[in-house]
Amino acid sequence: MKKSILTIAIATIALTACNNGPKAPNHDELVQEIKAIETPLMEAAQIESIDTAKGNELLVLYTQFADAFPDDSMSATYLHRAAQVAGGMDRIDDMTAYYNRVINNYPDYAKLDECYYEKGIALDNAGRKEEARKAYQEFLDEYPDHFLAEDIRKALPLLDMSDELLLKHLQEMEH
Repeated sequence: MKKSILTIAIATIALTACNNGPKAPNHDELVQEIKAIETPLMEAAQIESIDTAKGNELLVLYTQFADAFPDDSMSATYLHRAAQVAGGMDRIDDMTAYYNRVINNYPDYAKLDECYYEKGIALDNAGRKEEARKAYQEFLDEYPDHFLAEDIRKALPLLDMSDELLLKHLQEMEH
């Protein structure tokens, strides 16, 4: 009898331990967690100078959602937002990875053109001229008739200019 009670106790403990492990994320709970962090940040327009702790938490949630629900239409949106948040925190490598993930995995995403364009702008602003050139070229390859395409074509040669030459060029354009 003592042996059976001990066996039942061990089995109960083992089953309880198995059930207390990491559970799969719940779709609605993740959306609520994201909104709880995202809404105040977006309303305060802090995307450019985002609170690092909240930004990191948001990046984890965005990624967790996209990993758990890759076929959900919000996954592309959340990854796009993750790229913007990462860029706002000057995490250019992470930003690029998020944009690439959207570009590679969500070809029907309504704002895919923005992903290509924003990726180029951020890389350019970070001084990563060759990567920016590649991102701009990808944009032009995918969207040759986009309303921004002509501006990008004109801007590509400017990537080769030093800051001094660029400033001089812009001043000449004004006159």
